Amino acid sequence: MQNNALWFGTSAPLSGRRPLPPAVWTGIGALAIPLWATWPTLAVWASAIPAFELLTIAFAVGWLLLSVVEERTEASGKAGLLPALACALGLCGADAFFILATASIPAAEANLISYLWPVMVVTFGAALGLFRLGLRHLLGLGLGLAGAAVVIGGGTMAFAWSGVGLALLGGASWAAYCVFRLRQGPDATPVLTPGCGISAILCGVLHLLLERTVLPSWGALAAAIVVGVAPLALANLAWDRGLRRGDGRLLAVMAYATPLASALILIAVGLASPTPGLLAGAGMIIGAGLLCRSNR
Repeated sequence: MQNNALWFGTSAPLSGRRPLPPAVWTGIGALAIPLWATWPTLAVWASAIPAFELLTIAFAVGWLLLSVVEERTEASGKAGLLPALACALGLCGADAFFILATASIPAAEANLISYLWPVMVVTFGAALGLFRLGLRHLLGLGLGLAGAAVVIGGGTMAFAWSGVGLALLGGASWAAYCVFRLRQGPDATPVLTPGCGISAILCGVLHLLLERTVLPSWGALAAAIVVGVAPLALANLAWDRGLRRGDGRLLAVMAYATPLASALILIAVGLASPTPGLLAGAGMIIGAGLLCRSNR
């Protein structure tokens, strides 16, 4: 008999704990948004480190942290091979494809294109019967995407098939992971620890193939370490739990607040200035969340 645990992992329900309601899990998942939002600021502070070298350090730190956190907070059981690879595809693929896309198109445009991933999550999830998709969810996704476009910057779009395709692959990588985890259900085994470990190896290989190794300053190294702690480890841990146990449709729409939160952090630390579109984009994103807040 084939060992299905190799591919899908073993699942053990949390015993001895009172289950939290879905609304609480949705709130936990939403904690990923401000944590993800720290990534652009940290990336500026660590900009002296080549991109894939930075990701190698960050994923290694995330692996070390999650090795402790997931062991203490999740049920026992080892992740199968397929879940671990799916996690690595989502984590490493989203970042690697985005970085490669910026060689052909501006970073703001690549960021906007990759932010089609919430639409992909909700659409694919509905197609697989993971949740129902109503008109207001479609409207919320469209409004959230439009708000993100305003926040990121709605200037003249440069077009290059290679850059657009790579940015789409980045968004699709993360969306595929999210849908995979949704299908696994609320009691699936944790996969972020092996996923970060595999991602660190993949980014290390890409670094050796594409970049020159740089000895970072203490400040840049500290920023790289914080990337591994906040936007990679803790944010994705919160997102993974909230997505599977809370309202995945609402979280997908709320994810459009990430570019807004990123802009606010950049402004707060003096790395960016407020723009007229920021307030308009904020209103659109908030409106999208309010439109989809009900489960009925």
